[in-house]
Amino acid sequence: MTLLHELGAIWLFSLQVFRTFLTTKGNFQPILAQIASISLRTLPTVIFSGIFVGGILVLQLNLILSKYDAQSLLGGLNTSTIIRQVGPLIISFLLAGKIGAFTAAELGTMRVTEQIDAIECLGTHPIQYLIVPRFLGIMVSSLFLLLIGLTFSIVGAMGIAKQSCGINFLQFMGSIPKFTDFWTLTQAIIQSLIYGTIVAAVSCHQGFTAKGGARGVGQAVTRAAVYTNFYIVLANWITNHFLNFFEQIVKSGYLYESSF
Repeated sequence: MTLLHELGAIWLFSLQVFRTFLTTKGNFQPILAQIASISLRTLPTVIFSGIFVGGILVLQLNLILSKYDAQSLLGGLNTSTIIRQVGPLIISFLLAGKIGAFTAAELGTMRVTEQIDAIECLGTHPIQYLIVPRFLGIMVSSLFLLLIGLTFSIVGAMGIAKQSCGINFLQFMGSIPKFTDFWTLTQAIIQSLIYGTIVAAVSCHQGFTAKGGARGVGQAVTRAAVYTNFYIVLANWITNHFLNFFEQIVKSGYLYESSF
């Protein structure tokens, strides 16, 4: 029940954030500043993780495909797996662990030291001033970091495939169109946006509603990490079913039209 209660509170909080964003002005520059800050702080971790995740995945897939003499499909299967599942999840978990925890701790500290109360006393809307830039900054940064992470993951996989599996770049790239298309990338973007929204909503809400001094801040950061990971896994299960169902409808409609 606690998770469901928190889910409802986070949903109402997110609606308030979007309503504030749509009804106030002067948010563009703070949002850009947050996007730049979040991206720069997370970019090295994303690049490093992307390269090694791509390399590890291509080695594991090669062990299976080599048994069936199907190594020519290695590049397509590896790239499809990264884009569809591994990329969005890895990026969201990195955001949750690095930016989400930091945001919850930062806002929680401001709450328990009464800085947010002081902002309200000065007549400034705390949601607009503190939450909107961080919330939307995390959302937009998740898309940018996804593209960077996918790029370096595929590059890392190509390098390992050449050095350890004997698959040159042309062989690797040649099988990619068999397993990936524009819809595959669209799925990754949709998932990344959803997961980024979850990271932003949970971390901002936990930090903004923290109480109880330093102990309360620590508890807010812990809850932010636990709830974020749980909601991302739940969202992954739901979005996969929905997107696969939608893809089947689109493709069946396309095949039906092509038959005439």
